Amino acid sequence: QEGQVLIRTSFSLISAGTEKTKIDTARKSLLGKAKFRPDLVKKVIDKAKREGLWKTWETVSQRLNTPISLGYSSAGIVLDVARDVEWLRRGDLVACGGGFANHAEILSVPKNLVARVPNGVGLDHAAFATMGAIAMQGVRQADVRLGEKVAVIGLGLIGLLVTQILKASGCQVIGIDLDPDKVVLGKKLGCQEAVLADDESLEEKILVFTDGYRVDSTILTAGTRSNRPIEQAGEITRDKGRVVVLGAVGMDIPREPYYMKEINLRLSRSYGPGRYDKNYEEKGHDYPFAYVRFTEQRNMQSFLELVGTGQIDLDPIITHRFPLEEAPQAYDLIYGDKNENYIGILLEYNREESEIPTKVEVNPESINGNIVIGVIGAGNYLTAHQLPHIKSHPDVSLGTICTATGMTALDVAKKFGFKSADSDIDQIISESDAILIGTRHNDHARYAIRVLRKGKSVFIEKPLVIKPEELEEFVTLATEGIQASVMVGFNRRFSHAIQMVKDHFQSTHGPKQILIRINAGPIPLDHWIQDLDVGGGRLVGEACHFVDLVIALTGATIETVSATAIPMPNRPPALWDSFSITLGMSDGSIGTIVYTSIGDTGLAKEYIEVFSDGKIGIIHDFRRVEFWSNGKKKQKKMSGQDKGQKQQINAWIKGLQNGQSPIPFSEIINVHKACFAAIKSIKNREMVRI
Repeated sequence: QEGQVLIRTSFSLISAGTEKTKIDTARKSLLGKAKFRPDLVKKVIDKAKREGLWKTWETVSQRLNTPISLGYSSAGIVLDVARDVEWLRRGDLVACGGGFANHAEILSVPKNLVARVPNGVGLDHAAFATMGAIAMQGVRQADVRLGEKVAVIGLGLIGLLVTQILKASGCQVIGIDLDPDKVVLGKKLGCQEAVLADDESLEEKILVFTDGYRVDSTILTAGTRSNRPIEQAGEITRDKGRVVVLGAVGMDIPREPYYMKEINLRLSRSYGPGRYDKNYEEKGHDYPFAYVRFTEQRNMQSFLELVGTGQIDLDPIITHRFPLEEAPQAYDLIYGDKNENYIGILLEYNREESEIPTKVEVNPESINGNIVIGVIGAGNYLTAHQLPHIKSHPDVSLGTICTATGMTALDVAKKFGFKSADSDIDQIISESDAILIGTRHNDHARYAIRVLRKGKSVFIEKPLVIKPEELEEFVTLATEGIQASVMVGFNRRFSHAIQMVKDHFQSTHGPKQILIRINAGPIPLDHWIQDLDVGGGRLVGEACHFVDLVIALTGATIETVSATAIPMPNRPPALWDSFSITLGMSDGSIGTIVYTSIGDTGLAKEYIEVFSDGKIGIIHDFRRVEFWSNGKKKQKKMSGQDKGQKQQINAWIKGLQNGQSPIPFSEIINVHKACFAAIKSIKNREMVRI
């Protein structure tokens, strides 16, 4: 993908503390998970109130049963680079980090999380670069000076790296740990003094080490829920000294020593500046060198340079090496199933690129239906609301799936009975009768056009496009006479509630007035849908559903669009997410969409009113429908919330069989033109004619 580097892994480093915590959490019972993450319990309760217990249980089960990658520090050989990565070539040796550097034979890593390996540094040592960056950032947060005396509490993997970096910085180090073997290793790797954490004479040794002043800085690299390290740091640090929390330790800070000494307490955020910033990590926007001297990537590079000059010695830290096929034994070691001490645990990858399969057969005999559907992308919505209905359809077989990670592809393939998982999209298209696209929004258009040009029908989860120029490509395809059908995931128009309302107005002939209110609630500004280049914003990415509903309820075409929105500072109009849109239809009907992110989410999300010829139809969140006529009210309750997902899939499959799309292509184009017109109307404060 754009901005990424494809790498064949040679070594990856197991982060024992972090990975053990992940596995521990996964192994907890449902009650144990709830106690561990009470913040998520509240979200589940709120969701159950809105959508019902059964749908909430389905969603929670889906999330809990989704595997999570392990590993975030590795090194290998570049296989390929995106066009915008100009400083690397195939065959270069690199270290990589972050959530993309998993334990896997092939990795696709954003360029800002890749560092070139200096000459003379082995790839086994380069695999420590991410851990090294964590240690580097901890030392930088301590803001140490040449000749200062520093305590390191916790002489595990990170602590031993911190010790050596401090020594290279001209500091004198006293190491503290509960394990006598680590105390010995600490002295070997640079500690002038090393002491057991429970040594009764610890304070006396600190005073001797510092000529009675106590240490200038204390760096906490221990991994424990105990509060003792933070307490101990306050005791051994001098007046106006610095305490840096790098490890996951108890944080109930005792006021007395920190207040009386006016100790400066700092936290170290992982690998350094850029961490958790999607613009830096995923989009490749670097920070200016003059203003941010050491970013994540530059910390990785600096660490590798120290390894290359011999100022950091990793050989004594590497206690175990396991071939990839023996990785389970490495985790047995972490869990204490083997009675061995460990620090640095490396996984070794030995297969050549040509030996690594791009396709894995999962259920070779699964092709039974007469329509074979391939899938590109497998987001939460697709796996929760679309694949279950496709899987159960008697006329369909799930062929091959491709996702952004091999792990997800295999997991989804096993759960839903796909024949295979593949990383070659063109191969998937050629083997399938139709393709379902469930990627993030920015990939919808390019994959759909790729499918259509090969003469295959396509279902794209909404929206079809997020940019006007993408829409023009589809219009061009239509003029070229492409025969394959296009379906977009506007499921609500297929719901029983919408069909009942349309039936209610069957005998009327005048125009309709429609009000659709969506109490959508807020989404964090850093969510991908709020990214103009990835999600397209909520108007294009979500409100398109309701623009389509106006077309479905009227059977008419949108001719004019007027829109206004509540401005959001420092964000373009396309990303303002509380707006009203008025649609003028070709039959004289009017549709008004009120989409708000600023309401109380306790209120039901969706409410629809339709008026015409003395009749009214009201849909309450797709759970209940009211019909008003001649002063009388009737109502119909659904057995559960029905937004038309199953009916939509059935309609699509029927359309594949008879060669027609359930939604006319002209209506799909009309919906997206109206969304772009709404953005233009908001921006220019004028009505836009389509």
